[in-house]
Amino acid sequence: MNANNVRVTMNATGIGYAGIDGVWWRPAVAPVALPQRAKEQLDDIARAIFALFDTVGTLYDTPEGDACGLTALLRYKVPERFWRFASRAPVLSVRPDFQIFTAQEPDGSQGPVRLEYVATELEICPSAQGYAHAMQLGYGLSPRLLHAMAHLLNGRELICVSTQHWSEFIWEQLAFCKALAGIGARGRVWLDLPIERLAEQVQSGERWEPPIFGVPHKPDQWHDDVLGRIHAHGFAPFLAHDLPDDRSDVAVFRFGYLDCFDLSLLERLQSWEQRGATFLNPTSFLWDSKVVMAALQLPEGTRRIATLDMTNTLNTCIPETHLLTLDTIRHIRDTRANWVLKFAGFDSGQQAWGGRSLQVGARHTDASWRDVLTRYGDLPFPVVAQRITPTATMDIAYLDADSHEQMLHQGRTRLRSFLLRDGVTAQACGTHLTVSGGESGGVSEGIASVQTGVRFET
Repeated sequence: MNANNVRVTMNATGIGYAGIDGVWWRPAVAPVALPQRAKEQLDDIARAIFALFDTVGTLYDTPEGDACGLTALLRYKVPERFWRFASRAPVLSVRPDFQIFTAQEPDGSQGPVRLEYVATELEICPSAQGYAHAMQLGYGLSPRLLHAMAHLLNGRELICVSTQHWSEFIWEQLAFCKALAGIGARGRVWLDLPIERLAEQVQSGERWEPPIFGVPHKPDQWHDDVLGRIHAHGFAPFLAHDLPDDRSDVAVFRFGYLDCFDLSLLERLQSWEQRGATFLNPTSFLWDSKVVMAALQLPEGTRRIATLDMTNTLNTCIPETHLLTLDTIRHIRDTRANWVLKFAGFDSGQQAWGGRSLQVGARHTDASWRDVLTRYGDLPFPVVAQRITPTATMDIAYLDADSHEQMLHQGRTRLRSFLLRDGVTAQACGTHLTVSGGESGGVSEGIASVQTGVRFET
């Protein structure tokens, strides 16, 4: 693998972000190697997380779910207009964000280094399919995500129903749909804003003006000709300009939380689902919220999952998570160094993703921690407290804008992996690593972060 070809190969897919045409992060010189055991662990985690979703979906809004507190937990501060969107269809796709840490042997013995993966987020409407595929191509890895998605589609057309609030990611979605076509599958992107209107807003500065997520300022390669880029990358066939009334024969990926879309569109998607359309992420408010991870603290949920022999996996891979209420604030207040706070969802301001609402207890004084707990507790939407997990750091070589090799020292890491299932099988694929420096303490994609694919070694 020629390091100088990495960027060229990835750019050839047509990926980009907002006004950046091509790779918008710092590409690592080489993929990161993890042991084959890591792939087996991630596949185990995939089965366990889907079991959690199945259990929560089965219990919600039932006498059992009401009695154990699950229904009230999941509805807490969620606008009632969304309660009717609670599909019973299974979740087929989710992308956790994993923190990696070196685990000690339970008996304290010294053995081989054992890595554990803790999912601090269960992103139900994830980006990065196109980026992950581009990284697999760029580093000469097997394009398993692409083939796994095509297998899941099983001849159905994939419709990516996308929100204008996340329109910066349209390039990677189009690139992924184009890649699907290259192996005989079908996919198109529908944006809830006409593409011509998006193009006008971008060129007039109404949209995509930095600072935006991951991009504090316009880099040199800023390219805001939306329609020109669509033509240059051959993306026009992969844009859907309207949505039919009834599409029972398609697969749907909802790229946007419920509060990103008009209720009329949600009702339309719900109708598709009821008529037989396959949803990778069903039309349900349950999965849009980080509160779903707090369901593990309920005895009934734990008991149900224990019968599937997955409790140990879930207790290892999902950190202790609590809904922030008057009952939980006292303990969290008194042990601030152990916790982080996050908006759980339904904030209507796009602050519940990308680490935008993160508050780290260890970085507060006692007084400021009490203040943020009060403020977050008074918010009209749900907030969660999550037990903090150590984040592995690493040195990683990357290519700068001139393709010169540089080194990021002791960067904080985040592993992302797409979990897909089709019936009885579940797997992790499209695994990639993000490494961030700086003083913010966060890890997210951005022009200053390093990203790379993952190679599993036997």
